[in-house]
Amino acid sequence: MKNMNEKTKKWIIVAGGLAICAVLVMAIAGRFSKPATEDALLPIQSADGKDIVVDESNNIEKENQIIVSPIEVSEQVDDGNGAVDQGTEQTIQDDAEKPIYTEEELTNPDQKPNGDEVTEQDISVDHDKVQTPSETPKQDNQPQSGDKKDGQIYVPGFGWIEDEGGGGEATVGKSDGDINKQVGIMGE
Repeated sequence: MKNMNEKTKKWIIVAGGLAICAVLVMAIAGRFSKPATEDALLPIQSADGKDIVVDESNNIEKENQIIVSPIEVSEQVDDGNGAVDQGTEQTIQDDAEKPIYTEEELTNPDQKPNGDEVTEQDISVDHDKVQTPSETPKQDNQPQSGDKKDGQIYVPGFGWIEDEGGGGEATVGKSDGDINKQVGIMGE
């Protein structure tokens, strides 16, 4: 090994590793292969077995007794709807025609152009002239948000809760920004 250079040593090690891997793959694949199955031999039939005999004389008599009555086909009555139920012929509907209205029908406010009467639901509302209520009416029987009574305050969604006196308490931690340092007193 003294007179081999580093490149040759490297290739010998790689080739040896590949050979070992190939041997391992073959060994593992051999463990998962299915064993060869042998065909099961059927027992030999002996000549002394009983033969099955079918008596065909009864079947011939029954076949001769079958009588098929002719089927009567009644004529179908045409209901006159224009539909064709036999063959491949198809009819195509005519093009739709747009109705023509007179000027009087178009400008009459009491009647639609198709002749129907105008109802309350059909009249358009001018949304600029609709007055909106200025305030929502306060309901006397329900408390509003922030109402106080008997040392409690009403909060919508929570109901009457004890009035603790206001907001939260904040303290400023003195730190250089390292998150591993303790801020404040723990365990109180």
